[in-house]
Amino acid sequence: MPIFCVDLLTSPSHRIKRRSGDCVNMNNALETGNATAINTSITNNKGLANYQYSLFMANIVICSMNLMGNVAVLILICQRKLLGRTTNVFVFSLAMADVLCCLGAIPYSLHIAMDRSMSVYLCKTYFYVVCVSRTAVAYTVILLTTEKILNILHPARFITAGRCMFFISLVWFFSAAYNVWTVVFYTIYDSENITYLELLISSERSMYGKRCFFSTRFDSLKRVFLTIDFFVMFVIPCAVLGGACFVIVRKQHGSIKQRFETYYYIMRFIFFIFVVYISCHTPFEIATLTNANIPEPDEDMDTFYKASTTIYYTRGVCFLVIYVYFKQYVCRRNKLRNVPNTNQKTQLDLPIRQQCRGLSLNELRLNI
Repeated sequence: MPIFCVDLLTSPSHRIKRRSGDCVNMNNALETGNATAINTSITNNKGLANYQYSLFMANIVICSMNLMGNVAVLILICQRKLLGRTTNVFVFSLAMADVLCCLGAIPYSLHIAMDRSMSVYLCKTYFYVVCVSRTAVAYTVILLTTEKILNILHPARFITAGRCMFFISLVWFFSAAYNVWTVVFYTIYDSENITYLELLISSERSMYGKRCFFSTRFDSLKRVFLTIDFFVMFVIPCAVLGGACFVIVRKQHGSIKQRFETYYYIMRFIFFIFVVYISCHTPFEIATLTNANIPEPDEDMDTFYKASTTIYYTRGVCFLVIYVYFKQYVCRRNKLRNVPNTNQKTQLDLPIRQQCRGLSLNELRLNI
């Protein structure tokens, strides 16, 4: 005859009899879950170290500067109607991506720096907008570089601003659709680490926490998705940009070389954009991929990830410096042309025809 036991976690009116083996497994699971919950609460109450707090405050300052500067760029482009040029279309896309990243990063960093409870919606929104921004920036830089090189190599095949806006729309559609997985995988609550008893005592634990992490329910997919993410957002764009640089070096001969010398100002603009992209994204992508392959990263790895995130946020500020340096090329509607002033009369103007009928010969001489 089987032996039954009483479940003490429920109220007397809802006690359920279970087999003895099930009770032992349940008690072991509860002990493990309670230990995990205690460790989690100790980690949350420990707070941030001084260097971690400094990094998050630096993130807030950098993102605030980034947000104000890029909003000013967007307003300038819209007010002066500068989207008629292809370069301004790409600058508008880069500025929009940086604004979107800052709108998610500022409240996220502020919650962590102040050690406040975080909404699960803020957690999911932060990782979603950051990934969308990364994808949009990467492929916007690809389109910018490709469009400029094609205009230099094939001047007769002029790429209009309307076509650039179409391709930028496809980039943003792809960025928004591809990164939906972050909404599912990132969370602040994990039922694997919080026991049923703790949820009964504090129902807020099911929706609020102080950290945002990859859910343990999807541990088997974590490495796969982050590896694919690394190739889509970094390796493929770097390969395309490297191929574009190879084309530029290979075409340095004859008339093509003269074209590159003529468009030297544009080539410098593309080069600086490329350097900023590589410098700001490389540490962040390496840290993200390393965290995906390490089950339990140590404190040094966590510090490297936070520092690389701060470097990643500086991308928008560096782009602003480039826009200011190339302001005569970026923030103008048309190219400079030597258009003559039609209001001034020249020596070739025809004389005014006058009515000569009924005038004497002396009066005609005076009029001439």
